[in-house]
Amino acid sequence: MEITARMRAILDCVNGMDIAADIGCDHGRISAALIDEKRAKHVFACDISEQSLQKTKKLILEQQITGITPLVSNGLSALENKKVDCIVITGMGGLLIRDILAGSLGAARTAQKLVLGPQGNECELRTFLYENGFFIQDETIVRDDRHYYQVIVAKRGEQPLPKEIYLYFGYYPVMRKDPLQKEFLQSRLQELETIINEAKKGRNTQEYLAEKRKMRSQIMEVMQCL
Repeated sequence: MEITARMRAILDCVNGMDIAADIGCDHGRISAALIDEKRAKHVFACDISEQSLQKTKKLILEQQITGITPLVSNGLSALENKKVDCIVITGMGGLLIRDILAGSLGAARTAQKLVLGPQGNECELRTFLYENGFFIQDETIVRDDRHYYQVIVAKRGEQPLPKEIYLYFGYYPVMRKDPLQKEFLQSRLQELETIINEAKKGRNTQEYLAEKRKMRSQIMEVMQCL
């Protein structure tokens, strides 16, 4: 089974777990890899409908995998009365991940850690975590098929909100001076320059331009640390 760079980053955040849950498991490859690499002893592979679980069930049968229990679950609903050490949610937008966690905060808070792979709206997700009894223990940045992805590891606990720029782009890769983080921020800086130049042509965009210029300045400040 092929393990993509993004999947590898997710898997590397899960280790030594008795029970993990793969939310929105889709094809089941992360669930299967967690068992195959002995990162978890058992995995609940959860998706929103029986039809959605068919790909996972097919993979289990084809590879004769033991240790995976497929569950129909709207978000974390099927985990409410189950012991789960690690909850993995990836392959969806940050707002949807936020809403899944908000819909079952009790279940989310019983886990030792959350491993989250948002595709967009990372700032909103990080803000939600800090405002709802979690803090970010670690983060990583990965490039996969010419796209950059942020992976967030969160745990229960109270910490103050970090600076706004770190809510958008992550704190720990900057502290580690991760070369890929510099590439990532450079790409975002180029995108911002394009957005700013286009916005200059429009009308009534001063507030919007001020916001984008502020972010540009923040990114340039952070890049000086890399």
